[in-house]
Amino acid sequence: MPPELTALRESLARTSKLSARFKQTRHWAALQDALVTEGTFQYQKGGRLVWHTAPPAESELVLEGKTAVLRYPALGTTERIDFSSEPGMARVFESIGAVLQADLEKLRPLFALTVEHKAPLSLSLTPRTEALAQAVRSIRLSFDGKMQLTKVVLEEPNGDSTDIVFHGHVVETAAR
Repeated sequence: MPPELTALRESLARTSKLSARFKQTRHWAALQDALVTEGTFQYQKGGRLVWHTAPPAESELVLEGKTAVLRYPALGTTERIDFSSEPGMARVFESIGAVLQADLEKLRPLFALTVEHKAPLSLSLTPRTEALAQAVRSIRLSFDGKMQLTKVVLEEPNGDSTDIVFHGHVVETAAR
């Protein structure tokens, strides 16, 4: 394993909780305008991930274990997805979670990893399976000098893309 990835893995191993603000820009190949949303992201070691998009497009996605719960407060709706009965969906959400956590062990069987820049670290992920390649063409991850994820660029096969910029990181590390 390249030393850059070892440093990233060690940084992640020490992290027990992580939160950050995000700005997400969704680009559609067929449209000129982009959709920009902002919100917060929280991760807790053990796999609980909360992605909260602020109003006006308020929503909350909670990934935990083998389930995902998607809430739309303005619509008063909640959708629960059980991954054991939705293996395809499970792969997609597992990939999203692994990318947001930069979990290299989960990413390796799903993606080929390429180190684009060593300092600050930048990685490129290419799907290894045809099923995943139908949803994702590539994912680029950028980190700062503290090995905190600062940007994700997700490109889809149809030309659509999503840029997510993270800032205001708050990291709690496990006691040694």
